[in-house]
Amino acid sequence: MPARTRLVKQSLLTCAVILIGFIVARTVNGTDTPSYELSNSVDVSKDGISTNSRLTGQQLPNIELAKVAGEKISTQSLLGAPLILNIWYSTCEPCRRELPVLASAALQHGDKVRFVGVNIKDSASVAEKFAAQYGVKFELLYDINGQFISQLGIATAPVTLAIDAQGKIIEQIAGEISASKLDELVSELLK
Repeated sequence: MPARTRLVKQSLLTCAVILIGFIVARTVNGTDTPSYELSNSVDVSKDGISTNSRLTGQQLPNIELAKVAGEKISTQSLLGAPLILNIWYSTCEPCRRELPVLASAALQHGDKVRFVGVNIKDSASVAEKFAAQYGVKFELLYDINGQFISQLGIATAPVTLAIDAQGKIIEQIAGEISASKLDELVSELLK
C-alpha cells in the first residue's frame, strides 16, 4: 500500500475515533448547558462560583477607602445624605456599559443624592482616565487593599448599593444597573 494511502486511512481512523469519543462524552455528560446567575447567597455555589453576600437591611460598615491622592476616607464620612455607591473596575464589561447611566443620574440627582464609585482593581490614574471617558463627574474612591469588598462580601462586579442618610443599605443590585432601576433607587432614597 502506498504511503499516501496509508496516511489518508490513518487520518480518517483518527478523525473517526475523535468523533466517537466526542459523541460518547456528550452522551455520558448530558447535553444540558449549565446556567449561572448572580445571586445574593453568602456561600460559594455548588458550581464553585463566588456570589455576593446579601446586604439589604444591613448598616454600611466603617471601612477606610482611598482618594485619588492616596489620603484615606472612612465610609462613615460618606453618610448624612442618601448615597448611591457603585463598585466597579475598568475591564468589567457591565461596568463599562453602566457608567454613562450612573454619570447621567449623578448629574440629574447629585444635588439630592450623593454618588460615589468605588474602584476595586485599577490604579487611581487608570480609573480616573477611564471614568472621564464616560462622563463621570462623581467622586471616585479606591479599595486598594480589598478590605472593602472583603468585609462586605462582594464577589462580583458591578454592584450598586442604595444607602440611606443613616447608613442603612436599602437595596443591592448585582450586575449592570439600568437607567430605570437607578431612577427607582433614587426615588426610594428620596422618600
